[in-house]
Amino acid sequence: MRCDRAQALMDRHVNEGLPPDERDAFESHVRDCPACQRQWARFQRLLATLQSVPAPPVPEGFVGRVMARAQEIRERQPSVETRAVLQRWWGQVGMARLANAVAAVAAGFVLGLGLGQQTWRFAVSSQEAERLAARVDAEAVYSLDYLSESPRGSFTETYLSLTSVANDREF
Repeated sequence: MRCDRAQALMDRHVNEGLPPDERDAFESHVRDCPACQRQWARFQRLLATLQSVPAPPVPEGFVGRVMARAQEIRERQPSVETRAVLQRWWGQVGMARLANAVAAVAAGFVLGLGLGQQTWRFAVSSQEAERLAARVDAEAVYSLDYLSESPRGSFTETYLSLTSVANDREF
């Protein structure tokens, strides 16, 4: 047995006990290795010191607070049934389908960037948009000239006055 393995087994030897074959190998190594003998002696002194110190008192209501917090955490975590369903789903979906889904989303993103590139290339400022809109005659552009002679107070006249850029400045 090597020293690093023996030192790793010291706590298990004291607390849980080792299987007979590991215990014999551990004890044999500690008997023959001066470095591990010193480490084992320090470990035993530390245990004795810790056992001689009284346990600190538990604050009043501590157990109730811990149990309430544990309940909160349990309620936020998915149930065992939910986890089992998710694990079955993941087993059915597999990595190939997940990779295909990620590739499809990435392709859609790239396609969207490509198609949307023209959208922001020709963007104008709001002042520029107002200047351009002021030069446009909505009645001529949208062939609304037949509506210009609508009676005063009609729905058509109200619509035209609300959509007219020149009238925006009045409000």
